[in-house]
Amino acid sequence: MAYANFETREIHCKVLYMGAHGAGKTANLRSIYKRSTIRLAREPVTFVDDQASPYEFLPLSIGQLRDFHVKMHIYTMPENSLYPTFNMVLLRGLDGLVFVADSGLAALQENIDAWSHAKDLLTQEGYNFSALPRVIQYNKRDVETAIPLELLRQELNPHGLQDVEAVATQHLGTLETIQKIAGLILDEMGK
Repeated sequence: MAYANFETREIHCKVLYMGAHGAGKTANLRSIYKRSTIRLAREPVTFVDDQASPYEFLPLSIGQLRDFHVKMHIYTMPENSLYPTFNMVLLRGLDGLVFVADSGLAALQENIDAWSHAKDLLTQEGYNFSALPRVIQYNKRDVETAIPLELLRQELNPHGLQDVEAVATQHLGTLETIQKIAGLILDEMGK
């Protein structure tokens, strides 16, 4: 959960990007890095395109909340099941979840399975899934075989969670996704 450092006047939040293989989690982090103007790191985070990298991380400053500077730590969940212990550690202290769905028709079942797997993982770790701040991002809206938005919502978002249409490789919808999850987390912290 979010923690406050009263000495430095900072609040740290942890957000996890999950989704089916190839849905665009890495492309989201790259886009966020390129489009954001306030960063915690001076140098770009290295995004390795091979399967050896267990996760990706991007620290991001999202502004002020009263007298505190809010910092978001964004991670991607590894898709390789060789890291089950690592996944459990990565899930600890989670403040919000972004589920990235591939809008292509061929990826529909994989999206449904990945969403179900995300729910199972978080429930196993003791989270009340319905209380966790969540945003669904429908990525790759530019592909020829993109499923109509209403069908995606029917399959992945029947409860009306906040959602965003995106094309991460073109930097569309990525910052909007971060803004939505940050708003949900800050609302939760304000309670």
